Amino acid sequence: MKRLLSTIFFKVLFTWIRVKESFYRFRNKNKKKILIYTDSRGHEITRLKNKHNPFSSYANYFIKNYNTTTQICPEKHTTLYDFLYFMKYNKSTFDYVISHTGVVCFAPRPFSQGQDVIKLKRNKIVDLFGEENYQRILQFEGYPEKYLGEKTTAIVPEFMLDLIGEELNKIPNLIWIACNPVIDGWLGNYNKPRPENLGMVSEKSKRTVAHLTDQKVVDITTWSESEIRKYTCDNVHLTQAGMDNLLESCRKFIK
Repeated sequence: MKRLLSTIFFKVLFTWIRVKESFYRFRNKNKKKILIYTDSRGHEITRLKNKHNPFSSYANYFIKNYNTTTQICPEKHTTLYDFLYFMKYNKSTFDYVISHTGVVCFAPRPFSQGQDVIKLKRNKIVDLFGEENYQRILQFEGYPEKYLGEKTTAIVPEFMLDLIGEELNKIPNLIWIACNPVIDGWLGNYNKPRPENLGMVSEKSKRTVAHLTDQKVVDITTWSESEIRKYTCDNVHLTQAGMDNLLESCRKFIK
């Protein structure tokens, strides 16, 4: 019964979200077109009703003021591969594209879990980067640090960062939101231990930022420890203050 009620709740919620988005797109049909494509950082996570809800994030402002299309965590593991594949085959033209992706790709995770996700993304990776690079990713031996009893791996190993950067550079009017550093030993409201090599998220993000040329970057790789505690609830996901911070950063790029 609990599962049934949860299913009904989310069906009603997502229908209501789509209706609201459609209303604002119609109202703002003559305004600039914006795409917002995010991983799980694109919505507020502490309340059930905010799950995958763009009105719980900085996207709320853009939906209400522009002709905005949102893709808020469209897959369980929303990666840069998903975003790049979406952009490759998307037929719409946008004045601005806000991409809040990367943390799922860059983060270390148990080796078996990483392999499962990579296999799920096989068709997209092969389409974007070829079979040879897919096999390189699949055969990546991972990192010596262990997590949950296994050595760790990543969906985007370091050798893929150049290719990822090249593809991001092809997207006109891209605004890419980077990944913030993490505080060792601080979990916030996350009730499980994090991988000890989680800091690689910020390092990979910095390398990706360095590849981007014409694009605009919301570079939060420079956040201090106090800013991380203020703007995130668990080193990764955003607080309301964090949402407000990213909103102001993105607005500076949109004329």
